[in-house]
Amino acid sequence: MPFTAARGPAPFSAGVPGSCRRAPTACRAPTHVRRSAAAGGPDEPAPAASDDDGLAALFNQTVRVKGIPSPVAVVESAQPSPLVPPHAVIKQILDVLQRNDYPDQDTGVTAAFQLTTPSEDPEHAGAVRSWFAGGEPWLPMPRFHALLHTAYRPLLNCDSWRPLSPLVFPSSRHDNKAVQAVEVVAKPRRGPSAVSDSALRPYTYTFCLERVESGPCKDCWMIAGVRMGNYAL
Repeated sequence: MPFTAARGPAPFSAGVPGSCRRAPTACRAPTHVRRSAAAGGPDEPAPAASDDDGLAALFNQTVRVKGIPSPVAVVESAQPSPLVPPHAVIKQILDVLQRNDYPDQDTGVTAAFQLTTPSEDPEHAGAVRSWFAGGEPWLPMPRFHALLHTAYRPLLNCDSWRPLSPLVFPSSRHDNKAVQAVEVVAKPRRGPSAVSDSALRPYTYTFCLERVESGPCKDCWMIAGVRMGNYAL
């Protein structure tokens, strides 16, 4: 599957060693938890700061014991880095899109934008490669946001996802390309059945990645396109 490597002079902020992070959208964790009706009734005042600390500690302990990844940690780790292999980039993107609106609305879409190949052309500065084949090649954030909320809506807040094929790397023609197919289970994109919690169906996507060869994110694996169907065969 042919891809053209491209990279843009998008603004980056200093990150941890080994990373090449673009300036991320601020993400904040919940800072206040109210008691449920079962704990003390709907009219009970919000707990004091000490109670908040106890509830937060209990929550963190439960997360660690059950091995549940912290949504905030998942978002913070979704940054370009030459230390992250291609299959892990796919996992990063699908994990943040599965919790798209946590901790803030469209946090997942913003993280996906940061992990997508930017343009090197000054005319398209700040834009990234479109996931959709055959359309506009470079998209600024507003149009990238609109694309994910239409053509790729099943990825947003999906019920589950799983790899459908092994990672194909390298290809027969390129050593800087990789592809992997995944299956996403989600509500239908449109129609009356979309409002039913039980109306879930599988969708197949092939993630196409490229290793950036120059610029601030040199040697980082990033998304070059996402196709409907399994093209990793």
